[in-house]
Amino acid sequence: MNGGTRLDLEAFTAEFSQAWSGLKSRFLKVECWQSYQGSESNRSQHAFNIGARVRVVQQPLTEYLRYELMSYRIRGAMGENVEVMRIGSDATVPNDEIFDFLLFDRDVALVHDYGQGPTGVQTGGWLVRDTPSVRRLESRALALRREAEPLERFMTATDL
Repeated sequence: MNGGTRLDLEAFTAEFSQAWSGLKSRFLKVECWQSYQGSESNRSQHAFNIGARVRVVQQPLTEYLRYELMSYRIRGAMGENVEVMRIGSDATVPNDEIFDFLLFDRDVALVHDYGQGPTGVQTGGWLVRDTPSVRRLESRALALRREAEPLERFMTATDL
């Protein structure tokens, strides 16, 4: 990741906690993996309560996505703004344009690293504080949001 510092999972988690504690006004989260293998210590799942989540979705939906989309309804009822961007079934994600990252205000970004292969197990990531790199990530997140639709509209059209 250009403009970023590689972190192991423990350091990534510590940086998440620090950035979350210093959050002033906006948190954006972009997710694109179609399946994950999470840990119980995934703070972003437990702490997320403001901002917007942009979820990239391919059809047919994986069982993980079916479960996750149902949990998003609960989060939506609690005030989280979840938007869904559909991509074609022939697309490969993550890729150079669509990958998982967190943006804290306009100052800090954390880019997830899931290692080699389709495991969905986070191995660490990159801490990005370089202003031009953070701005590029912000632009990417906002571009994805422009193509996304509100969760409820997606859920109605998908018949879940």
